[in-house]
Amino acid sequence: MNIVIVDHVYLEEEHIKKLQTLGNPKVYTDPPKSAAELRERIKDAEIVIVGWTQIDQEALDSASKLKMVSIWATTCHYVDLKAAAKKSITVTHVPGYATESVAEHTFALLLAAIRKLPLADQHVRSGEFDWRPFGGRELAGKTMGVIGTGAIGCRVAEIARAFKMKVLGYDKYQNMKKAEEIGFVYVDLSTLLKESDVVSLHVTLTPETRKMLGKKEIATMKKGTVLVNTSQGKVIDEEALIEALKTGRIAYAGLDVFDEEPPPKGNPLFKLNNVVLSPHIGFNTLEAAKRCTDICVDNIVKFVQGHPQNMCAPSA
Repeated sequence: MNIVIVDHVYLEEEHIKKLQTLGNPKVYTDPPKSAAELRERIKDAEIVIVGWTQIDQEALDSASKLKMVSIWATTCHYVDLKAAAKKSITVTHVPGYATESVAEHTFALLLAAIRKLPLADQHVRSGEFDWRPFGGRELAGKTMGVIGTGAIGCRVAEIARAFKMKVLGYDKYQNMKKAEEIGFVYVDLSTLLKESDVVSLHVTLTPETRKMLGKKEIATMKKGTVLVNTSQGKVIDEEALIEALKTGRIAYAGLDVFDEEPPPKGNPLFKLNNVVLSPHIGFNTLEAAKRCTDICVDNIVKFVQGHPQNMCAPSA
């Protein structure tokens, strides 16, 4: 069986050996530079592993032997699912592999922002050593609003509770059992925004969540709120966010995601010293990467055995 890894994914020797028991894996470590190069890579493939490359209808049409695409990610958006369904190509993904990593990164951004760590680091490196410019905030006793209480949101709520924070949750689909176990309360979005000292976003991007925090919603937040986004950049109106950071409506922000990725040069966020930025790395730990590949390869094994798992639906 011809197995093609079309771009860079985390691989250990054990993963290669497991794939070799199923067929002949061909590994590419760089993404294809063009659509033509992608088609060339997968033209004889029966199974494809993809981490960063879009597999559109044209690519699928060019791969006449293709039976399965195993996505090395949680999102299913790398593959044209409707086109794959029409060709009876199974598409799988890796749910839940980075829950711990993203939740921990949420607090890395939060603490870095409210304790002004990037500025303090630059200060010391420049030869200065004055504590006075770096007064920060404590988390204990504050209220954290968690928007989206899936696996990551609930883990964030657990960590917040360990920091002795009160936690409010908002989600269209409420998990009352988890709320009781962790110790948070569900409220409507309006209440969450009005009462939270820290707002953290953990939602998928849908037509409903696109720009769910806009100028109107931000205006209802407490003056001095801290905002953290490790989910999707487009769930926030970035222009409204920038304005709120300038006026102090939002005192600090920690952003791992952006409206456009990579953000264009000259993005106004780059000039603000009350924002901590990272290049969409919430998922990026050694533990999460190995976990992702473990599941990605296992998805292939289960498919070959006739028991596919973690399948992407055409509407995903």
